[in-house]
Amino acid sequence: MAEAFKDADIVYPKSWAPFAAMEKRTELYGNGDTEGIKALEKELLAQNAQHKDWACTEELMASTKDGKALYMHCLPADISGVSCEEGEVDASVFDRYRNPLYKEASFKPYIIAAMIFLAKFADLTDILKKLEEQKTPRTFE
Repeated sequence: MAEAFKDADIVYPKSWAPFAAMEKRTELYGNGDTEGIKALEKELLAQNAQHKDWACTEELMASTKDGKALYMHCLPADISGVSCEEGEVDASVFDRYRNPLYKEASFKPYIIAAMIFLAKFADLTDILKKLEEQKTPRTFE
């Protein structure tokens, strides 16, 4: 982490679970296995505890370019001393970047919609051209 933060303009540290764990979580939710989900969460928390040096701290932020890198995160974040005892970001760092973080998070529904669109259609260019040619007025209600 220290190497990644050194002289960075923007940092996007996020604790991610292994893909296999996400597949297992999907299967557990699909089967309605709440006990299995609780056990998996406990296992993942134990795994995250092995990587405490991954937290976005004031010390790491000070090592960024001019000590002023933009901190970004897809949210929700585990905030030390707020949402948990030891999280992935210091509360002071999170608070300093609260506005840009929430602005970034506001785009999440559009990103998800784009991902669905990309997964559903093979020829996106053709689909988008046809939509444009329809000239259907957009409404904002």
